[in-house]
Amino acid sequence: MIDIIKESLKYLFVSTLVSALFAPILINILYRFNQVSGIKKTKLGSREGTNSIFMRIMKTTQTNGTPNMGGILIWIVIPIISYIFIPLSPQLHALLIGFLLFGFWGFIDVAIFTNGFKNNPKIKAMQETFEWRLGKLFFTILLNIGVMYLLSTTNTFESISLTSAITISITPAVLILLSIVSQFAIYSGELTDGLDGLMVGIFIIIVSAMIVLLIIQQRYEYLPFLAITLGVLLVDLYFNIPPARFWNGGPGAMPLAFAIFFIGLVTNNILPYFFMTSITWLIMLSSAIQILSMKFFKRRIFKIAPIHHHFQAIGWPHYKITMRFWLFTFLACIVGIFVGLL
Repeated sequence: MIDIIKESLKYLFVSTLVSALFAPILINILYRFNQVSGIKKTKLGSREGTNSIFMRIMKTTQTNGTPNMGGILIWIVIPIISYIFIPLSPQLHALLIGFLLFGFWGFIDVAIFTNGFKNNPKIKAMQETFEWRLGKLFFTILLNIGVMYLLSTTNTFESISLTSAITISITPAVLILLSIVSQFAIYSGELTDGLDGLMVGIFIIIVSAMIVLLIIQQRYEYLPFLAITLGVLLVDLYFNIPPARFWNGGPGAMPLAFAIFFIGLVTNNILPYFFMTSITWLIMLSSAIQILSMKFFKRRIFKIAPIHHHFQAIGWPHYKITMRFWLFTFLACIVGIFVGLL
């Protein structure tokens, strides 16, 4: 045990150093290629009104021009260091393939659909519609099905133990169900990336808690990967502290959220995972409630969704929202560790 912990700490130091060197270079590249935020007033798709509340709470007069693909740091550094230093088991190889795929999809989503059309109000309005979001959801579920199928071909993932008394065998139907859950896990992580430091701080706490749980359970296979991830996130948070030097966006949020779900799944810690990540699921639930209410009842439940933006709209300062969400995550992770030890 001591040897694998020492080895993991070495990888943490390596990933921290590499990330610290790469981050300033990445920021300059993003500025050079104009991969920066450019939020403008636009209609809200098929709904009434505009995004003026969002522009106000995001202080776009000050923050427009911030690089919005800083998550490339997460997407690139974690797999590279993992491939160089970690002996790859079939499961870990499937994890890294999924990590790269979802990072690439997040890159396309931001580079083309967000930045590429930021001066086209009609396209921006279309991207706010229920139908557009549903289409993206179906596409990414297909990606998840591919990754889950790849995992099943390793012959190392034949069942899921929810508790000591409940075990579910892996069948094609279960794989499809897991793919859907995985996509919602990814989407929940992506929605959390809405305030400076919010998503990264939350995932630092979750990754740390998962490391603690796996050490106690004496399941060491994923410790090196999680240590590498933690090192990258520490540097990411340094550049994401308000006022952020960059925003992460899909290239960072999507593969990160996928990786935590994957590890919780294959280590039979799916129930602890849901406790640890509960804040991200609550954020996604608030967004789903708002979208469905606006689609079918033409009324808002929140001033603006997800819920962290609602708190902004009613006057909570940015730091209060971020730190209270961090505290909630910390407490939820303690509960998750406890559940994992039952």
